[in-house]
Formats: sequence, structure tokens, C-alpha cells
Amino acid sequence: MKKLLIGYQTAVDGLEKACMAVAIVLTGLLFLVSAYEIIANQVVGNSPVWVEEVSNLFFAWAVFIGAGVIARHGGHIGVELLYEMVGPSLQSALKAGYTLLTLVVVFVMVYFGWKMALFVGKYQTSLYLDISLFYYYLSVPVGGVLLGLFSVAAALPDPREQADLTQTAGV
Repeated sequence: MKKLLIGYQTAVDGLEKACMAVAIVLTGLLFLVSAYEIIANQVVGNSPVWVEEVSNLFFAWAVFIGAGVIARHGGHIGVELLYEMVGPSLQSALKAGYTLLTLVVVFVMVYFGWKMALFVGKYQTSLYLDISLFYYYLSVPVGGVLLGLFSVAAALPDPREQADLTQTAGV
């Protein structure tokens, strides 16, 4: 079981690094596109029509990819005061309850997000770029899967941390 946990945490570490890299690139591109719009508006007096569509696409993907990474590190809104006031056994129960609620949200995001992406993608395209809206809405189920993987990783114990503690205990 320990090897399985180590393998899962290691795989999620790699996935986290990849997600962070993608989110950083998307955020950078969002900044560049927005800066281009501002400069074009100031110089020409009119901003390009495609900028809003591209910005929405970059923003949606960056947010949904980053949400899972944030969940792994406890960055989402939580009730820390309640968590810190109770004992260790109740903390474990609260952590399990939080993870179960998160997995319900993940199910809704993946199931209905996928259905919505397929439905909208079949019938609608973006106004100016003529891109299927499937690619916009696909960010929801992908973000849901990532949120689920990272939330489970946050809830499971990480044997690597325990090994680090025992190695430094004698120092």
C-alpha cells in the first residue's frame, strides 16, 4: 500500500508541475492578448474583435487547470477555525467529509460539463473566430478531473513526508 501511495503522490506531483506550467503559459498569453488589445485601442482607436474570445478561452482553461492545484495545497475557502478547534480524530472525519463533498462537485463538473461541452460544441461556434465552443466548455470537465485527482492526493497520506521526518529526526 505504501508503494501505491508513493506512486500516486509522485504521479500527481508531475501532473501538478505540468498543470502549473500550462496555467502560467495561459496566464502569460492572456496578459499579452490583453496588452495587445489596449495598445491597439490606444493607437488605432479600435480594438480587435477576436481578443475577447481568445481571452475567455485562455482564462477559462487557466482557472480550471489551476483550481485543482490549489485544492491540493488547501488554497480554497475552508473553515480553518473549526478544523483547528477539534481533536485529531474529528479532524480526520472533517477531512474525509470535505473530500467526499469535493468528489460530488467533481462528479457534477465532469458529468454535466462533458454533456454541456458536447451539446454546445455540436451547435455553436465562437462569433468571430468560428471555433467550436466545445473547446471553451471542455475546460470544465478537464478541470473537474484534475480537481478530483488533486483532492484525493491531498486527502491521502504522503509516506514520503513521513520518511523525510524520520531521516531528519536524528540530526
